[in-house]
Amino acid sequence: MGQQNSKLTKSDIEFIGKNSNFSKEEVANIYGEFKKFDKDGNGSFDRKEFVLFFKSKLPNYPEDNLNKLFDAFDSDKSNTIDFKELTVALSIIGKGSAEDKLKVLFDIYDKDKSGILEKKEVDEMIALMKNVGVSLGKSPGDIELFIVKLFEKIDKDKNNLISREEFLTEGARSPSLLTLLGI
Repeated sequence: MGQQNSKLTKSDIEFIGKNSNFSKEEVANIYGEFKKFDKDGNGSFDRKEFVLFFKSKLPNYPEDNLNKLFDAFDSDKSNTIDFKELTVALSIIGKGSAEDKLKVLFDIYDKDKSGILEKKEVDEMIALMKNVGVSLGKSPGDIELFIVKLFEKIDKDKNNLISREEFLTEGARSPSLLTLLGI
């Protein structure tokens, strides 16, 4: 998917319509923004263009996490993100259900694709949550306490590992989790 020319085709529009929750007007607006940040005009974002695009929308979002998003959005692993990949991903993050968002986040942090978030992976997610919480004006101590309690609640079997099922089930019950994860 990643490499294309910069013109949006009828089949692209049909694909986006079927796979996103965006109206035609929203697609047109996103496409205009996409073209502004596609500096080389090749119809796709490389990692740098992607980061610049999101930094313009989320200036306080950590660049490391934007790189993780890039990897997650690059569905064909071409090291580029075309407009179709971008709009489908933005649709999930912006307009998708809580479950859809949690699935994307789990997949981003489950680096070894084991279906389990291990301590190191959970720690990375917690670091993101702390950054987002502070950027929202929350006190670091309050955020820390909330996160500890939240992850204790999510880890139902108390094995210090979080399964996909645990994350999706308990995460859906906590709107604050999505907020602190920045989506």
